[in-house]
Amino acid sequence: MPKEEHTRAAEHHESAAKFHRNAAESHGRGDHEQGFQHSTQAHDYSTRAHQSSNDAHERSKMSRAEAGSKGGKSLSPEEHARAGSQSHKNDNR
Repeated sequence: MPKEEHTRAAEHHESAAKFHRNAAESHGRGDHEQGFQHSTQAHDYSTRAHQSSNDAHERSKMSRAEAGSKGGKSLSPEEHARAGSQSHKNDNR
């Protein structure tokens, strides 16, 4: 399911951001060993986020192509982005 894959990618992005913040805090305190560990974890999550985002994008393209071949309406990239923005706004309620 493309939505689940987008969610997984978002979770990896959030984890990467958390470890980037932790790395910055550790380096700011002068704890460079801990900062390096956090930076390594951030890099790992960033790599996973990138791969998950690419996978989700490819699956979304396949879903749109399948919808188009079945006579369904295929969204343009702009429509797809707007729909995603709206769904994220609804998640914050």
